Amino acid sequence: MSCDLNAQTLYNEKFAKLVDLDEAELSTKCMDITKAHDEIHNPSVEFTSEDIWIFGYGSLMWKIDFPCIDWQRGYICGYLRRFYQHSIDHRGVRAKPGRVVTLTPASALDRVYGVAYRVAAKDRDSVIRHLDFREKNGYERCTVTFHVCQEEGKSSNTSFDIVIYIATRENESWAGDGADSRIENIAEQIFTSAGPSGRNREYLFNLVKSMNHLFPGVKDEHLVSLEAAVRQRIEKDEVLLLEVAVKKELERILTCDEKECKMNEEARRGLVQTKIDHLLKFCGKTGWREYFLAKELYGIHILSLWCDEDRRTS
Repeated sequence: MSCDLNAQTLYNEKFAKLVDLDEAELSTKCMDITKAHDEIHNPSVEFTSEDIWIFGYGSLMWKIDFPCIDWQRGYICGYLRRFYQHSIDHRGVRAKPGRVVTLTPASALDRVYGVAYRVAAKDRDSVIRHLDFREKNGYERCTVTFHVCQEEGKSSNTSFDIVIYIATRENESWAGDGADSRIENIAEQIFTSAGPSGRNREYLFNLVKSMNHLFPGVKDEHLVSLEAAVRQRIEKDEVLLLEVAVKKELERILTCDEKECKMNEEARRGLVQTKIDHLLKFCGKTGWREYFLAKELYGIHILSLWCDEDRRTS
């Protein structure tokens, strides 16, 4: 039996509010960056020449998941920050990769602003092992020179070696050539991607928020353009696409297959209710919106791997 009217009624009663965008959906869900960095200082730990510094220019700017004893704002020269790396283990899955940042070689005058984290000598080996695993999807570890930002009214010539992770053009998840490098294509990928570490759009929005907070006078054109493109896509198309996709799912639930049509009415109603409850539960998990967006736009069926909130790691 076809149940278009019932599907519409169910949608209006149970799913319309979930699909609508509210202020929380459009805002950036980001931890208190000031508090996160202020808590790093540990006056009881003595600095030594064996300590190392780690450079954060992506998610490490707001999610510091390793022990450190100091931090500095600053920049490195000769690179540009770009969303030129597929993410199949954090902000996407292999069947539907997301996008994250890497660094591309540039002129000596170009700068990438970020955060330097000081790791005590006693923790350096364990932190490197942790970061090698965290950045395993195509990133290579290397050392460059970090320049500390000048404080207002003060001069600073402080610089030191720092460890960074860069995904190079040769890695299998590289996405910085041809059409893959266009802002509109990157935005489309971010719009429809999520992974074990969370939603791809939140990665972008958190990075923008971190830059605005830590470096209010610095304008990263790539980030600015990409954020605008993703937000436009969300505000213009997301509700309409999700409404269509969820109604299709409800129509599928409410249409008998051969086996279900042989059930008695009570059993059939119970099965339908179970499926609706399952759908409601699914729509409460991280990544459900991206699941239906990808399904509606591309016909891609992704398992709920990206909806497991307990697996977030980056």
